[in-house]
Amino acid sequence: MMKNISPHTVLYSFLYGAASVLFAINLFFLAKALFAGEFFPIVPLATGVCVAGGLLVILYAEGKARGEDKKEYRRLSRVASQLEQPILSLEEDIAYLVRESEALPAEIRLKLKKMDTRTKVLLENVRDVFLAIRAQQGEIAQEMRVYDTCAIVADVVEKMRPLAVARNVELLQKMHCEDAPVRVDKSLFVIALTHLIENGILYTITPGLVNIVIIRSKSHVRIIIQDRGIGLKQEDIASIFTPFARGSFASQYDADGIGVGIALSRMIVQEFGGNLTMRQRKDSSGLEFEIKLPLAR
Repeated sequence: MMKNISPHTVLYSFLYGAASVLFAINLFFLAKALFAGEFFPIVPLATGVCVAGGLLVILYAEGKARGEDKKEYRRLSRVASQLEQPILSLEEDIAYLVRESEALPAEIRLKLKKMDTRTKVLLENVRDVFLAIRAQQGEIAQEMRVYDTCAIVADVVEKMRPLAVARNVELLQKMHCEDAPVRVDKSLFVIALTHLIENGILYTITPGLVNIVIIRSKSHVRIIIQDRGIGLKQEDIASIFTPFARGSFASQYDADGIGVGIALSRMIVQEFGGNLTMRQRKDSSGLEFEIKLPLAR
């Protein structure tokens, strides 16, 4: 599979190349003006050399900074990977204790179940950080195949239904198509959908409603997730897709969140050749996320 080239990389390469050519041309004519005794507008040429040279220095420094960022991503990725296995082992141990705890007092069984839940949350957070770091280094999809969008969304909705019931939120699913084949990594697609639907459930004012709508066109399928939640403050909207950024009231509704889920979901969808967008509904009465994916040929 060919590695996707980000727009940032294309723009960086273009600017660096253009600045190099501009610098060389201006330097040539400036040297010719100084040493050949021919008339050239020396001041504009000197200015051009300075501008092009300054741009090259800025681009070089920015490239060095990006290189350091990649090294930091690799270090964090190793840490996340090393954390994952011990937490998995801990989860297995706690799950075993929960299964064998029938003879224990009710208070201890309850504590074990809470530990099991907290461990799962911790493991998911570590997984998300690991995936987000890897996504910023390159592709994270392992197995791209054609799947039916409607079937995957239906499975995720059913998986999220117990949480919705516990939060007194109704999940309303509408499919305006019989099938919508897309080429995705199923496990990553499930992670992205889970984050978006879970986000809608957690931030909806209860009793509430989360709508999940699937609409197919000739070339794309759209998955729209609408909540009746608290919305976002204006200053929080710009950072909604920034890793580790959280809204002003986020901790009141999702104490375990770390601000990675929405950003990771967008990275995943973009890797599938699609896009994830967000808009705030009228009167700040919740958010609407839309996944748009190309149909598989």
